[in-house]
Amino acid sequence: MSKIANLEDKIEKAELKVEKCNGTIERHKKQLEKKIQAVIKAIGIDLTGKSKEEIEVIREPYRTTDDSWTIYEVVSKLDDIKGAKKKLSEAEIVLSNWRTKLDAEINKENFIRDNAPQVIKDFLEEWKRLAFEWHIKRYQDYQDFKKKLKQKVFEAQMECIKTIPVYAEYLDDNGEVQEEYKDEYNLMNIRPRNPMKEYLEERDLDYSGVQARKASYAGTIVMNMDTMRSEPKRIEYLEKTLEHDKQMKMFDLIQRITKAVGEITDASSLKVNQKGNLDGIIIGDKGKAKLETIGAGGWNIVCFHYRTLIKPIKE
Repeated sequence: MSKIANLEDKIEKAELKVEKCNGTIERHKKQLEKKIQAVIKAIGIDLTGKSKEEIEVIREPYRTTDDSWTIYEVVSKLDDIKGAKKKLSEAEIVLSNWRTKLDAEINKENFIRDNAPQVIKDFLEEWKRLAFEWHIKRYQDYQDFKKKLKQKVFEAQMECIKTIPVYAEYLDDNGEVQEEYKDEYNLMNIRPRNPMKEYLEERDLDYSGVQARKASYAGTIVMNMDTMRSEPKRIEYLEKTLEHDKQMKMFDLIQRITKAVGEITDASSLKVNQKGNLDGIIIGDKGKAKLETIGAGGWNIVCFHYRTLIKPIKE
């Protein structure tokens, strides 16, 4: 879901909340009218338009009678209406805030669309393509990584049982771990737990250590992909995530360029060079600047990334 679609969804829910609050107020008002009629029938006094304070004064002579409760129900219903109006006010503020955020997001997208030179769009589209390919491969590699890591944990558990005396009962006559305790389920039930826990912690192979290794290897996007069993859903999630990242990168870059040179008037000398980097001179209504992109990548880099330097040119 795009950011705009997400905000539109939140606005729809906020509108329903406001509508519900209005419905609650109307329901309380109808109930209030019935209770006012009950007071008229009981003591012949119309409480329409009266404040709580005024009603309490009217109620005073009837404190020791059944009519006191009839009058109090009007007071109680006024409290209900007051509470419902407060909730309505809060819901309207939430709705207004979401609408403001939607307007800002639409303006942001319009700003990007109106000010981004095609060469910048092409550069970021290529970044997205590379990032997409990288994450697909990383996801596939992550499946092997998990298997190998699981095997390391298993081997450490076996070694722990064989070397720590407290687990001697789980060994056979040859000093090897009994077959039944090589089962994942039975391993979880080995007692006492603490020696095993400490043994794994020392090797960074306890639960926390394993999760940290997975997160470090995979990164947030691949970790999220790994929670999805359906390949089409994984692809859809990756596509939408990278598209959003691309738009944010474009907005950030255009904003930085605009800050340096003003409104862009000429980007014709801006090129994507043979290395795939975005370089050149960009001209705006307040000056010109040199763009230089430095790319980075490697096995220990979560994904190919770049840094664009914008250096104003003094004339």
